[in-house]
Amino acid sequence: MITQSFDPVSPEIVRPAKTIREEEKALAAPFPIHSFLIVFSGALIRLLLEDGLIEPLDERLTIGSAAFKNPIYHICGTEVGIVLSGIGAPMAVAIVEELLEIFPCRRFLVFGSSGALTDLPEGRVIVPTEAYRDEGCSYHYAPASSWIRIRNAQRLASLLDRLGVPFVTGKTWTTDAFYRETESNKAQRVQDGCVCVEMECSALQAVCDFRGLEVYMFFTSGDLLDAPEWDEREKN
Repeated sequence: MITQSFDPVSPEIVRPAKTIREEEKALAAPFPIHSFLIVFSGALIRLLLEDGLIEPLDERLTIGSAAFKNPIYHICGTEVGIVLSGIGAPMAVAIVEELLEIFPCRRFLVFGSSGALTDLPEGRVIVPTEAYRDEGCSYHYAPASSWIRIRNAQRLASLLDRLGVPFVTGKTWTTDAFYRETESNKAQRVQDGCVCVEMECSALQAVCDFRGLEVYMFFTSGDLLDAPEWDEREKN
């Protein structure tokens, strides 16, 4: 079965060490980045650049795939990096694997948007506690199971509470199939306790568990699936 893909014994055929050029590693060497913020919104990156809050480490230093290459930024005045990931579990996991090869990073903070499965206020911060593994990538990093526990959920929730940031906690549904979030599956996930749906959480937790990394994940609630019809919640 495809869900029996976890193989913790034999070595990988392709590793980032074989795909990342030595000149890229040399460009990264002056930057001891130990923590990275992974985001999924190009608009957010543009706003941070316009406000002078982030800047590229080196214009020649990029990360991504054959389809796109994005600069690697850092938050000005800090040794915290920030990258824009492609959408979906495989791309986000590949970004983590490649950053590990280039930098001495051991901690990731992941921020993105999600679809609300219950009537959450627009923009409400969500801290996931467990993720339903309705994607394929995580099964190569962790034994088969329906759910994966988000290990640092309580620590992140405690921090947001101290900062006075309103948030909710709950399970999330991670799926590869954006256009196959059916009414029946949505109803089952809500019954299971899911409050949102997204495309990366379970796989990112699996790769970080496998590689011995810390990951902290939170989302905002965007479009609403808890309605007679899909509510895109378009901004004016």
